[in-house]
This record gives sequence, C-alpha cells and structure tokens, in this order.
Amino acid sequence: MNDALLKHVRAHYKTLQGYSSAGMEDGKSDDRIYLNANENPYALPGLEGLNRYPEPQPLTLLEAFAQNYGVENSQVVITRGADEALVILTKIFCEPHEDAILINTPTFGMYAVDANAMPAGVIDVPLLKENGTFALDVEKIIAAAKDPEKKVKMVFLCSPNNPTANSFSHDLISDLCEELEGHAVVILDETYAEFSEQGSMVDDLESTPNLIILRTLSKSYAFAGMRMGCILCGDKDFITMVKTKAMDAYPLPRMSIEAAFHVLSPEIKEIALGNIQKILEERKRMEHALFKYASVKHIYPSDANFILFEMDKAHEFCKFAKEHNVIIRDFSQKAGTENCLRLSIGLPAENDTVLNLLGKFEEIS
Repeated sequence: MNDALLKHVRAHYKTLQGYSSAGMEDGKSDDRIYLNANENPYALPGLEGLNRYPEPQPLTLLEAFAQNYGVENSQVVITRGADEALVILTKIFCEPHEDAILINTPTFGMYAVDANAMPAGVIDVPLLKENGTFALDVEKIIAAAKDPEKKVKMVFLCSPNNPTANSFSHDLISDLCEELEGHAVVILDETYAEFSEQGSMVDDLESTPNLIILRTLSKSYAFAGMRMGCILCGDKDFITMVKTKAMDAYPLPRMSIEAAFHVLSPEIKEIALGNIQKILEERKRMEHALFKYASVKHIYPSDANFILFEMDKAHEFCKFAKEHNVIIRDFSQKAGTENCLRLSIGLPAENDTVLNLLGKFEEIS
C-alpha cells in the first residue's frame, strides 16, 4: 500500500485478521453443491436462489463497475450505496476519540454524522460565497489539515456539492490533494458527477496517491432503491484491505446484484444517459422559470440534478407546498443556506406543480 494512504490507516487495521466468509473462500458456481454456509436448502416459491448467500464481491459485477467508471476491477469495492462507503472509510482511518475529519459546510450531512458515530472529531471550514456561488476556502483547508493538533485524517469534498449544487474545479482539487499528501486523505464524493459538465476525476487516481473517489448508481442510474455504490482507489492493496478487513461478510443483496447487471448493460445505460439529458434540460427550464417569480431572490448555479434557490419566506413556502402534497428540502434555517430551498428536478408535470404552487403562494403572501 502506498505511504500516502498507509500512514493514515488506523494501526490495528494494519495487522487485523479479517473474517473470511464461506462465500469468500470458494466463490459461487451453479455446478457445485454448497454445504459450507449453513444455508436453508429449501427455497421458497417465487424466491428461488434467495436462500443462498451471494458472492460478497462478484468478479463479473466488479468488472461491470470498472468498465462503467473507467478503472480496473482491482480498483473497485462495491458498497451499499455511497453511504456505506463513508462508514467504511471513517472506521479505517479515524481512531475513536482521537482523529478527525474535515468538511466544508454546507455539504452532505452524513460525513459529520458518521464521524460523530465513531466518535471522531469534525473540523468545519465553511464554504465561501463568491460571485453568487460557493467556493472552497483552500488556504484554511490546508492550514487545518496540516495542523497536528487537529489530527485530520480525511478531507471530504463533494463535487458537485450537496446542497449547493456547484462543482469545484478539478485543477483546484488536484492541487489540494498534492498539498495534503502525507497530511490527509482526500475523499472525493462524486455522487452527482454524471450531471456535471466536468465529469469525474477517475483519471487522476493513478497519479494522486491520497485520492479516493466515491460513486453511486442511485442518482444518475435511477437506482436509489437498490443501494449500489462503490469506492474507487488507485492503490489495489488498499482496495484488498477494504474487502477483507472492513466490510460485512455478505454486503450485497442478491437482488441488488442482479439488478445492477441489468442497469449497467449497454442498452439500459443508453436509456439512463438519455434520461440524464432530460433532467439537465428540465433543470435549465426550471432555472429560467423560477427567475420570473418576485419572491425568488437568487438561484445558485447548478451542476447537479437539483437547484438551490433563495426566496422570501422560504420556510413558509416549504410548508405550503407540503400542505399540497409536494415535498421540497428546506435548508432555509441552516448556516450558509439561509432562506434557501433545494428542489430536486422531477418530471415536467411535477416541476410545473411547484411553479403553480409558487404563484399561488405569492398571491396569498
């Protein structure tokens, strides 16, 4: 394992003997009789095959993920969404009651939640508001991550960022990784990368030893209900350690595995990519439409499948929409996103419902 990662791995993980499940020992094959996993041999009607544990990391699925993201299959760990990846990485790098992560609020709240659950510390370097959007405070990030008293092990970057919707430049992230090499691991959450004009930084994995990327099928591939994501890392030894020491014995449900093969097939992927374009076109339409309402004060530039916008009486409108069976995410009372709402891009008719409600709300306000 490269020193840029190994230096930050918790000491006991370096010598930990992981659990080898029955599925890990001999794989899975239809031409074998398996009597090694204490499974029930009687499958229930209509649920054939579900009485057997699936492979923890099916090689054919690893290859499908690798081809989809442009890496080698030995550089992939498949997880239950990107959320499980956050838990795995936090427990690998952060010593409880000692180490810390660094985040940039407003950002995805689970980074801090998972750290607090260790418990590990959370260092917050809030985003800056510049030119009508949000920006990383690079100098403060570097200073905090290099401060030995803060004991920062991981710097979380979400690009495009949730909830602010903007991306951070690849050059800036690359420079930040280089500056922090030997000081911290950079975890780049690319949950919304397929919606971004910039795309992914997977091509930088080989040349950036302290970079780990998270991806998921939940958003762009309409697969949220099946919980399938992955960790991508250029260091194959690190990937092996995650698979053998940090994951559950059988992390992936069989139905999710089978469905993921379907989603990543060429014909379905083509449909998914077409739907991404529909969402981007609809996002552009909604941005133009929202500008027409007097209560909407600012729409932050979006590189994702949602819009963050500032409006008068944002909290009240969110409640009004809920009374009419439309649920919008309320960020109006959180630091950095005061008076803001986050609107996921839905079907055109659903988005039109939001616009109609906004017009009614302005009439009665």
